[in-house]
Amino acid sequence: MQVIQPSQTLNQNTQNVSVASALNGNVSPGNGLTFDSNGQPLTYQQDNMVGIILRVAATGNAVKAPQSWVAANTDLTIQHNLNAVPYGYIVIAKSKTCDVYWGSIQPTAMAITLRITDASADTTIWILC
Repeated sequence: MQVIQPSQTLNQNTQNVSVASALNGNVSPGNGLTFDSNGQPLTYQQDNMVGIILRVAATGNAVKAPQSWVAANTDLTIQHNLNAVPYGYIVIAKSKTCDVYWGSIQPTAMAITLRITDASADTTIWILC
């Protein structure tokens, strides 16, 4: 849904209703595309927000996710292909207690490098650009 562009004759109420319409259920970072046997998304379809959601499976990748952690506290470079340098990330799901943190390689317009404290955890990460 497109937000109404303000004009000189547009009153504040009309502008507020337009913004509320656009944001109320019409802004999304993405939806699950393929799922594992537990019903958790393995891959995500990008939607209308900048960024991408990616699942990073535990070491061994039993769920057959597109990427998996190599080992605890070890760099994992993930191709995001957003054509913008990520400024951060949000861990939106994890199977156990762990921390995800920046790796030793600076993010680029095509990839981000992250580490995890417990590589036996499945995680879902929203990469922000």
